[in-house]
Amino acid sequence: MFKLVINTFAEETLEKVSLKDKRTFLRLSKALDELEQNGLQSSNITALKNAPKIFRKRVGRWRILFTLEREVINIWIIAIEKDTDKDYKRWINFITYHM
Repeated sequence: MFKLVINTFAEETLEKVSLKDKRTFLRLSKALDELEQNGLQSSNITALKNAPKIFRKRVGRWRILFTLEREVINIWIIAIEKDTDKDYKRWINFITYHM
């Protein structure tokens, strides 16, 4: 079992989703629970090409971006993917700046 640490930005996104779309919130919560239980053995996880220490978990159109340090999973971004290259570049910059 891993410990999840959810960044403020990701926490705010979860709060907004919980108020607007309960179904999506439940799907994201279930994905976070799976991540907490199984770590990198969870489904739909890929290491990002340009940032091999950053991983993403796909939940439909939503993406959960995180890093893993020993038994701690840091959740940085929870967002809808719109423009793959542009979004991932921006997200990688955000995460590497705050690490």
